[in-house]
Amino acid sequence: MHQIISILIYIIMAAPLITVGMLFVISVILIPSKMNTLGRLTSISVLRLLFINVQIKGKIPKDRPMILMFNHSCFIDPFLFAYASPGKTTGITAVENYKYPVFGWMLKKWRAIPIDRSHISKAKESIKKGEEALRDGYNVIILPEGTRTTNGKIRKFKKGGFHMAVNINAPILPIGAKGAYEFKPKNRWYIKPGKVTLNVGEIIEPEEFEKLGINGIVENVRNQFSTLTGYELDS
Repeated sequence: MHQIISILIYIIMAAPLITVGMLFVISVILIPSKMNTLGRLTSISVLRLLFINVQIKGKIPKDRPMILMFNHSCFIDPFLFAYASPGKTTGITAVENYKYPVFGWMLKKWRAIPIDRSHISKAKESIKKGEEALRDGYNVIILPEGTRTTNGKIRKFKKGGFHMAVNINAPILPIGAKGAYEFKPKNRWYIKPGKVTLNVGEIIEPEEFEKLGINGIVENVRNQFSTLTGYELDS
């Protein structure tokens, strides 16, 4: 049944989704200063067209820039991040994403920071750019798992984002997306429209960094992800 529904949604929604994407591109060209607002409106439209009901539980502060860490489980995650993120926001994304013509252009306009984890020196440069964005008043989105989960569990973390936080004393806010994996896991072609809940965790303040250490901060965020989503930790 889900397969039939998915095929119908793919067919019926193809034209509206393409139209929304084109309108977004045109709007960004005409009024680039409204990139974040346009991104949020576009994300709301895409999520509704896919019959996804998004609910945010908790409050994401707007009074200071911080590192927003999300778990990564579905292709819709970027739309969820744009939907939830307040104010000026950018993120760190795999350099491979820039090879896609329209998506790569959108990432550049969004001031997204490409990271090439296969080269340590280049990865360090990306971390520095993330620090600059935070100093400029931007929230920085980081997916510490690095890639989508294939089994629904919280993957082990990359530590670059945690070093960034410690380097400039930027608070970390974990946010758990529950329901996105069920909508469309990486290894399943069809979708299951439904509810996605973004559960806002507890901020890890810079004052806690020295006591916790990098490994302690990593453990804190992983445990929060598991609690916020109900997903198990991968070994």
